[in-house]
Amino acid sequence: MPTPDELRAAIAKGRADFKAAIEAAGDNWERKPSPAEGAGEGEASWSAREAAEHTIDAEAWFVTEACQACGYPGIDAVKPSCSSAADAVQALDDISAKADGRLKYITEKDLEMAHEQMKTVAGLLDYNAQHLQEHAAQIRAAAGA
Repeated sequence: MPTPDELRAAIAKGRADFKAAIEAAGDNWERKPSPAEGAGEGEASWSAREAAEHTIDAEAWFVTEACQACGYPGIDAVKPSCSSAADAVQALDDISAKADGRLKYITEKDLEMAHEQMKTVAGLLDYNAQHLQEHAAQIRAAAGA
């Protein structure tokens, strides 16, 4: 099982990749991929903006779920509305600061705490890192980057 520091590092790496994808989207912020680009239904056809708003909102969910599984409060967050890539970067920075303020308290013992959907807090945090990477790739594809 990864350590708390390893999971925090994986999340930080995911956020950095996600942020870079947002910044690269530029003028293609609202562009949706075409079926020829592999877009299908649902998430596959999201614009960079839609993917960013979803992922930033999910950051608050992941952290709150981890905190609550460990017995302490999650974070307060408002669902983001990112009319530009710059708005998304700011929203990501804001939620990341709040999240890191909580995640720094996660211990080895906390990682073993049960979580209904992800089995354990470790599984939840690991999926958080993967989720960021998946949506970074989606943003790059949606923006044609």
